[in-house]
Amino acid sequence: MTTMTMVRNEDAFLKLMVWTLFLSALLASLMLPGSAAAQALSTIRGAVTDQSGGVVPGVTVTVTDVGTNVLVRTVISNDSGDYEVPDLHPSTYQIRAELSGFRTFVADRVVLDGSQTRRVNVVLQLGEVSDEVLVDAGAAVITTDSGDISAKFTEELFDASPLVNTYYPQSLLTTLAGVESQMGSWSLRMAGQPASQNALGMDGVYQDGTVNLINNMMDFTELTMTAVGNTADQARISSFNMISKSGSNQFRGSLFYTHFNSALNARSFFEPSKLSAREHKSHIDVSGPIVRDRTFFYASYFHQNIPSASFNRSTVATAAMRDGDFSQLLAGPNPTPVIDPLTGAPFPGNVIPPERFNALSALVQEQFIPPPNLEDADTLVNNLGFEHAYPEDLYRADYPMVRIDHQISTNNTLYGRFIQRYTPYVLKRGLPGFDWTRVRWHRGTVFSDTHVFSPNLVATFRAGWLWDFVEDGTEVDGFTPRRGDQVVQEIGLQGVNPRELQAMGFPRMDITGMTSLETIAGGVKEDNHQLSLSNSLTWSQGRHVWKFGGEVRRVSRFDGAISEPTYGRFAFNGRFTGSAYADFLLGLPHSSERVDPLTDRSQVAYELGFFAMDTYKITSRLTLDYGLRWDIFTSPRFDDGLQFNWDPATGDVIVPPDAMSSVSPLYPQNINVRSGDVIPEIKWSNIRPRLAVAYRLQDNLVVRGSYGVFTEQIGYFDRLQGSGPFQIAETYINELVDGKPSFTFPNPFPADIASAEIPSQSIRGFPATTRQGAIHQFQVSAERQFGGLGARLSYIGSRSRGLNYNLNINKPEPGLESFSQDRRPYPQFIDATIAQENGASNYDALQVQVNRRAGPVTFDAHYTLQSNRSNFLNLENPYAPNEWHDEQYNTRHKAAVSTVIELPWGRGRPYLADAPSLVNSLIGDWNVVTVSYVQTGQHFSPAFSGSDPSNTNTLGGLPDRICDGNLPRGQRTVEQWFDPSCFVVPPAARFGNAGANILEGPGLNLHHLSLVKRFALQRGITLEYVAGVSNLFNTPQFGFPRGDINAANPGEITSIRTGRENSGPRMMEMTLRLRW
Repeated sequence: MTTMTMVRNEDAFLKLMVWTLFLSALLASLMLPGSAAAQALSTIRGAVTDQSGGVVPGVTVTVTDVGTNVLVRTVISNDSGDYEVPDLHPSTYQIRAELSGFRTFVADRVVLDGSQTRRVNVVLQLGEVSDEVLVDAGAAVITTDSGDISAKFTEELFDASPLVNTYYPQSLLTTLAGVESQMGSWSLRMAGQPASQNALGMDGVYQDGTVNLINNMMDFTELTMTAVGNTADQARISSFNMISKSGSNQFRGSLFYTHFNSALNARSFFEPSKLSAREHKSHIDVSGPIVRDRTFFYASYFHQNIPSASFNRSTVATAAMRDGDFSQLLAGPNPTPVIDPLTGAPFPGNVIPPERFNALSALVQEQFIPPPNLEDADTLVNNLGFEHAYPEDLYRADYPMVRIDHQISTNNTLYGRFIQRYTPYVLKRGLPGFDWTRVRWHRGTVFSDTHVFSPNLVATFRAGWLWDFVEDGTEVDGFTPRRGDQVVQEIGLQGVNPRELQAMGFPRMDITGMTSLETIAGGVKEDNHQLSLSNSLTWSQGRHVWKFGGEVRRVSRFDGAISEPTYGRFAFNGRFTGSAYADFLLGLPHSSERVDPLTDRSQVAYELGFFAMDTYKITSRLTLDYGLRWDIFTSPRFDDGLQFNWDPATGDVIVPPDAMSSVSPLYPQNINVRSGDVIPEIKWSNIRPRLAVAYRLQDNLVVRGSYGVFTEQIGYFDRLQGSGPFQIAETYINELVDGKPSFTFPNPFPADIASAEIPSQSIRGFPATTRQGAIHQFQVSAERQFGGLGARLSYIGSRSRGLNYNLNINKPEPGLESFSQDRRPYPQFIDATIAQENGASNYDALQVQVNRRAGPVTFDAHYTLQSNRSNFLNLENPYAPNEWHDEQYNTRHKAAVSTVIELPWGRGRPYLADAPSLVNSLIGDWNVVTVSYVQTGQHFSPAFSGSDPSNTNTLGGLPDRICDGNLPRGQRTVEQWFDPSCFVVPPAARFGNAGANILEGPGLNLHHLSLVKRFALQRGITLEYVAGVSNLFNTPQFGFPRGDINAANPGEITSIRTGRENSGPRMMEMTLRLRW
C-alpha cells in the first residue's frame, strides 16, 4: 500500500492510527515506557546520603499530597542512593525517608510546579526511626536537573493581578521571561518563535488554536510555560499548560464579584471623551471530599454581564426622495438632474412619479429603510439615529466547570474535568432592524488515568476532547434576526437561492451615498472538534529513567455558513438616472451578483507523535537527558472530495478525477483544469533529536544546556483549498439599450449566463510532498541560589531552516515596459502563489533573571537582549527573494518585573504586631502587587503608495532609502516619529531598496499596581478586597506611526498600542472575594 493510498482512505488510516497507538502502549507496558503530555506532569528526584556524604540504598521514600492526604507513591532508593518519583501532578507534597537506624527525614511543603523536575536531597542522621528531622522545602528558585527554561504563575498572583479586565492567561504570560506580545495583535511569541509554533494546553491537552476561549484562569491553579528546551515528549518548540483546580479533604469555597466602570478610567490619548463601559463579573466555586482520602470534587460557575448600549448614525434618503422628489439635487453650484432612462430626458421637476416606482423597490423601502429622524429635511449625511441595546461584542458569558479526582487504589488514580463557555451576541449593522446574532459554545474535556505497576513503573493514559461551535442567526435574548430566504420570498425577488437555503441574511443592496442594506450571512460558521489520545509509561532502572510514548490527534472543521451573494447582491450607483437612490426606486441595479454556495463541508486532518527518551543520572551531580521524537502530519482533505491544487510547471488547475464533473461551467475557459493527485504526500522523516545536560557544581550552583530539533507546524488545513473552480460567483452588468435595461427588479438577472462577468481568478499551489521545516533550538545557562534568591544567566538561540511560506510568482520582471496582463508568467491569473520551503530564521538572546518565591517581598525580574531575523519578510520581487531582515515583532531590549509586597505593619508582621483588632482591621494584611514593562519598540516598514514604478502591477511597496530614517530617540514625537524625507519613490524599472522592518516603533514604559486587603471574619473565613489599576501613571503607549510616505502626515502616530500587556489608558476595577 502506498502512502498516498493510506492518506486518502480514511478508514484504513484510522485503523492504522488506532493499532499504532495500541501497539505502542503494549510495547511500552512490556518493555520501557514514557510520559506523554508531561507538560502537565512533574518529577521529584534526589539522592539519599548519610551525614558523612555516603550514599544510602534501600531507603523507603514516600510522597504524600498535603491537600488530599493521599499517599501518592512509595519508592526505594537504589544502589547509588538515588530515588525517582515521576508522573506527579503539580501540588504541594510531603516527602518522608525512613530506614532502620536513622531518624526519619521529612521534607514538608514541597511545592511542585507543572512540568518541573525538582531535586529534594535527603540527608539521614543516626537515631531512632520514631524521631524526625523536619525540613521546610517550600518552592525552588533555581532549576537543577533539566535543560529547559520554564516559568509559571499561580492563582494567587492571578487573583491579585493589576492587569485589569483580564481573565485569560495570555496577559500574565507577558510577565514571564521569553514571552512578548505582538504589537497590534493578541498573539504571543516565545523565545522568538511565532504563535503558530507554540502549543496551548489545559491539563496536558493541547489546543493549537482549535479552541482558545475556555482557558479561563479563574478555574486553574497555575500556568506553566516552557519557552526553551522542551524534551522529546513534546511536539512543539514552546508551550504553556494550565492546570485545573481540584478538591481536597477540606471543604473549601470562594465567591467573588468584580466591577469595572469607565467612570474610574482615564480618557484614551486620541479620544475626545471617555467611552462609556461597564462590566460585572461574578464567580463561585466549591470543593471538597466526596469520599474522604479517596474521591474529591471541584465545581465552579463564572458569569459575566456587560450592560451597554450605543447610539448610532446612518445615512438614508430624505423624506422627499422617498416620495420620488429629487428637486433638492437641482440646488447648489452643481445641480444634478434625474434622468428618465426611458426617454433620456430629465424627469419634470426632478420628481419621479410614484407609479414609476418599481414594486419590489417600493416594498423594500417601506419595510426595511426607515425615514430620517435627525437634522433638517434635506440633510443627506448621518440623518438617521438609532440606539443599539447591546455592546459591540458579547453581552454575556457563562462558564461552568467541574473536576472529579478519584483514587481507585494506592496504585491507580484518575481524574476527569469538564469546562464550558457559552456566549450569546446581538450585534448591530448599519441600519435598525438588521441586527444579527451569534452563539458560541466552547467545551473542553479531559480524562487522565495514572497506574503504578511498581515503584519503578508508572503508566499514564490521557484522552482529551475540545469543541468549538459558532452559529449565526439563531434566536438570542428573545430576538430573531431576518432570514434571507424569507426576505426573498416576501419581496418577490427572483433568480436567487435556487436550493431555498434557510439562514440569516438579506439580498444586499449597496446604494452609493447611503448606508447599505445588509447583514451577516448566517449558518453554522464553525463546528470544530479536536480529539487526542495519549499513552505512556515511565520506568526507572538504576541510573536511567526510560520513557516511551505516543499520541494521536484528530482535528476536524465544519462550515455550514451561507455566503452573502446566495440571496443576491445589487449595486446602485446612479448610472441610469444620475442618482443612485433614483436608480433604486426604479429597480435598476448597475450590477447584480449571485452564487450557489458550497455548504455543509467538513475537513479533517491527523497528527501522530512518538517519542523515546532517557534521563541518565551519570553522577549525583551530572544528569543527561536525550531522546528522539517522530512527528507525522497527514494531509488534510474535504469529505466531499472537492479540493484542488495548482501545478506551476504547466499552469493547470488540478482536481480529483471524481470532482471533474463538479467544476463550475462559469470557471474561465482560458484556465486549463485537469484531473490528478491533489493530496500532498506525507513527509515520514520528521525524526528529531533532543539533548539536555545539567551539572551541579555545588548544591546552589548549576550549569545547564540543551539542544533540540523541532518540526515546524505548518497548520492543519493550510494545504487545503476547497472553493476555487467549484464555486464561482456570477456578476452581471446592467446595460441600457434603446431605453430598455438588460434586467430590472424583481428578476435582476439575464436569462443567459453567458453574459456573466466572472471575477478575475487568483490561484495558490503547494508541492506534491509536504515538507515541514526544522527548528534547531539551543541554550546554555548558569544558575545560582543566594539564600532565598535565584539568579539565571542564559544564552538562547535557534536556527530554523526549511520553513514554509507563500510567494506570489505571477509578476513580470521589473522593467521599463509598461505592465500588461500578458507579461505575467501566467496571464490567465492575477496572483499565482506557490508554497516555498527555503525559509530561514535566526534567533539569538542573552537573558538574565532574578526571582524570590518566599518571604514578605517576592518578585520575578528579567531582562532580555535579543535579535530575530528571517529571510522571507520582503517578497515584493519574486526574482530576488530571501533577503534577511529583522522580524517585525522582535523587541531588542525587554525588561519586566512582577512583585508582591506585604506591607510591614499589622498582626504577624514586623510593625504593630500587637495592634488591637480594630486597628489591625484597618492597617493590617495589606499587600501591594505590581507589574512593570520597559522595552524598546518593535519594527515596521516604510512604504509608498499610488504608483507602480516596477511596472509589475505592484501598486506601492517599499521605497528607496536615502538615509537612515530613524530619528534620534530624543527627537521622536507623536507628530513625527521617523524622518520621511529619508525615503523616496523608487525610479522606474525596479522595486525599492529599503529593507523590511527597518524602522523602530514606540517602546513600552508601562506600570500596573493593585492593592490587596484581607479581612479575617471568622476562623477559616476571609474577605479580600482588590483594587487593580492598569497603566497607573496613564502614560500613553503608542502604536505604529503612518509609514506611507505618500499619505498625509507620514510619521504621525494616530493610535494607542494594542496587545496583551493592557497598554490602553488607565483603567481600574474592584473585586470583593469571600473565601471559606
